[in-house]
This record gives sequence, C-alpha cells and structure tokens, in this order.
Amino acid sequence: MSKKNNSLATHVSDFDKVRDYNSARARGEEAYLSNGKSVSLNAVGLHDVEFIGGLWRVQDKFPHQIQIVRDVPFVLGARILRNERNLFEFYHARRVCENCYGKYLAPSPQYVVAKYTTDKGTYWAYGDTVEQARAFLGIKLYDEYMDLIHSVACKNQTPEKQK
Repeated sequence: MSKKNNSLATHVSDFDKVRDYNSARARGEEAYLSNGKSVSLNAVGLHDVEFIGGLWRVQDKFPHQIQIVRDVPFVLGARILRNERNLFEFYHARRVCENCYGKYLAPSPQYVVAKYTTDKGTYWAYGDTVEQARAFLGIKLYDEYMDLIHSVACKNQTPEKQK
C-alpha cells in the first residue's frame, strides 16, 4: 500500500487503515460514492477507499498522467505550436484538484506550461499565458545558469563593473 490515494485521508499509516477498514467491514458500514450513493464497504477493495471526514469514500479513478510544475500538479494538453528563437515547448494545461473522492481536473482556468530540456534535466514553469510561462521559465533558467551567463556576457568587463 504505502501511499495515500488522497491527501485528505485520515489514516497516516497502512496498519491503522487496514485495522479500521476490517473493523468497519465487520460492522457492515457503507462506503460513499461521488454521485451521492453508497455501497457496502465489503464490496469495495482497501485500495479503492479512504476514510475522510468520518466516512469511507470510494476514490474516483483519475485516468490522466500528472506533471508536477513548481510543486503544482497539472495535466498537460495539446502542445502549442509556436516559432520562437528559444527552444521552449508550450502546452495547454489544467490544474489537478482534489476533494474527498479523489483527484479531478479544474474546469477552468486553463494554464500554459513551458518546458525546456537541458543536459542537466528538464525545467518547467507555468503561467496564465505563453508570455508568463516563458518569463517564469526564463527566470528559472537564469537562476540555474547565472554563472555561465555572466562568464560569457561579461567577459570583457573590468572586475569593478562585473559586480
């Protein structure tokens, strides 16, 4: 088991969840679905439910691959085709939200995610527009490669002007 299906879940350890799940099944408790209906907890597997807000809740399946961008979960959509001088890639994206029944895609607003792959790894940023995503990614890359940029951009400067 080892990881929660839902960050809102009450149980911190696998042991506690298994113990409480088995006890609740023995008592004939129900598990609640996101559509407002309920089913017997005996009909639901341990990995398909979480105990949240005092009730067992069946977690909805989330069929999308999640990309974490600056600690925010997104689902990437179609690539935005652009001709730019940089080698950034841009994608339409939607934030991943979570309620007591699991993860779901925020209906709006849409975001733009920027991606740039280097020998050191892949860098990501997001914004409301292509311009914002590009700017945030540019700042991230500047922070990462500041020494290299300064060594090339300021190679003919006197030491006093380099500071």
